[in-house]
Amino acid sequence: MISAWLESHKRYPESARERGEEGSAALRFRIDRSGHVLDYRYASTGYADLDAGLDALMRGAQLPPFPPGMTAERVEISVTMQFNLTR
Repeated sequence: MISAWLESHKRYPESARERGEEGSAALRFRIDRSGHVLDYRYASTGYADLDAGLDALMRGAQLPPFPPGMTAERVEISVTMQFNLTR
C-alpha cells in the first residue's frame, strides 16, 4: 500500500525531464500510526531537481494510516525511488 502511494504521488520534475535526467535514491522515512511522515532522508540521485522532487513528495506527506490490527506506534520504511524516462 505504501509503495503504491509513493508511486502515485511522485512527480517527475519537468525541468529534469527536459534535460533527460534519470536516477534513483535510497529513501528512508518514519511514519506514525496516522500515516504522518515524522522524518525522512535519502541518498542523492545526483540531480538537484530530482532530489527536490523527493523533498516535495515527502515534506508534510500524509500516507495511509496503519491497518487496525497493527499495534506499532511508528515504523521506519526503506525504499528505492526510481526516476526513469520512457524512451
